[in-house]
Amino acid sequence: MSTRHSFLSTTGLLRPSSALSTLSTVDNHPTPIHARSGSTRSGRMSAARAPPRPPPPSKPLTTRAGILPIGPGFLVGMAVTLSLLFILVIMCAFIPDNDETPAFAGILDDIAANSPGIVLIGDDVDVDVDEPALTIRWSIIGCGQTYVLSGSEGTHGSQRCGLPAMPLQIFVDGGEEPTTTFDPSILPFFTSGQRHSIQNMFQFDDDHVLDVHEARLYPFDTYHLTSTFKAVSPATNETLPIQKLATIALTSSFVSVSSDSASSVKAADGSEQSSRDLELQVYRPAEARAFALLLFGTSWMLAHATVGLVALSWYLNDAMKILKHLASTFLVILLIPQLRNAMPDAPGFDGEFKDAIGFFAQMLVSAASAIVLFGMMVKKELGYLEDSSPEKNEHRKEAQAPLSTGLLRMRRGGASVDISHVRNFSRSISGFVRPPGTG
Repeated sequence: MSTRHSFLSTTGLLRPSSALSTLSTVDNHPTPIHARSGSTRSGRMSAARAPPRPPPPSKPLTTRAGILPIGPGFLVGMAVTLSLLFILVIMCAFIPDNDETPAFAGILDDIAANSPGIVLIGDDVDVDVDEPALTIRWSIIGCGQTYVLSGSEGTHGSQRCGLPAMPLQIFVDGGEEPTTTFDPSILPFFTSGQRHSIQNMFQFDDDHVLDVHEARLYPFDTYHLTSTFKAVSPATNETLPIQKLATIALTSSFVSVSSDSASSVKAADGSEQSSRDLELQVYRPAEARAFALLLFGTSWMLAHATVGLVALSWYLNDAMKILKHLASTFLVILLIPQLRNAMPDAPGFDGEFKDAIGFFAQMLVSAASAIVLFGMMVKKELGYLEDSSPEKNEHRKEAQAPLSTGLLRMRRGGASVDISHVRNFSRSISGFVRPPGTG
């Protein structure tokens, strides 16, 4: 049996319901639930009793090759923790070692056991390269039972050495007057009998002029010093044996190496008196030399960088970029003197060898680069002003408008027109107009 369609369905004004539309209608309008038997309320589920929607699924963790990436907060925290740990480790270097044996304890014990006598210990060596001068602070010490004042034992870590037990006069470099005098009777003491060591009562300063033949080779400058000492007892006017002259090995800026030897001098009456000579060599420690060379090399690299900025600016047409390079060059000019001053215990700007091949040359190179960059910037600015001047714009010819496509084709194909057919037509007309027989 065939199905007969109405006019509306045939024309498309009325469409039969499809399965999808039926399903959507069912979804949008849920089937009502009949009321329970014996109840007048509808069985449709209210909105309040509707089950809650499940929460949206959480975003899965992104991994790279199976490894979870570390967040920026963790990286910053780890960097700060490592920085603090590094600072704490470095600060441990300032903790003194109380178990360390004093530097001169072994030397003093050996002298007290084998050759008792007077010992001069250089507790401080101060080098002034600008003077140039060297100052040594000496301590007068007696080693051995005969030479030690009772109650003063234990100096410089040695229990067998202490302050001298007799008055002394110390002569340096053959001076007629004693450089210092020592009198144990004026030393204060406690009720227990222990002597109180007053530094100015048994220490003295000795100034010397340095040999500066190698001072220009900073940081490889080395200074030499020779000196002679004599100890005399004012009570008997006899010389006492000085068994040792020793200085501290390491100071804040220099390393000192000392050697001593026994010698003799002639007195005014022609007699020989015992003395002791000192040879001292002072030079920079390896750490100071390394820092000075690194700063020296860094200054030259900055000077070379200014030359590189000139080379880069040579191919630039933008004056603002050249201005940035010029500002960087001026920054280098200000930075090089600061690096020169940062060198450990460096001498002044006296035109020495290190400055002749370093500071002065670096400043000249950087200043020359700044002058060239400034000239290049001015040239670019003047060229820009000349190109944009109104007088030049008036004399400049305006550019011709582009030609149309048809005109271009006519110019390429030629502007001549073939009118031969017009001439043939005129000749045929003239033949009809003329009478026969003329011609």
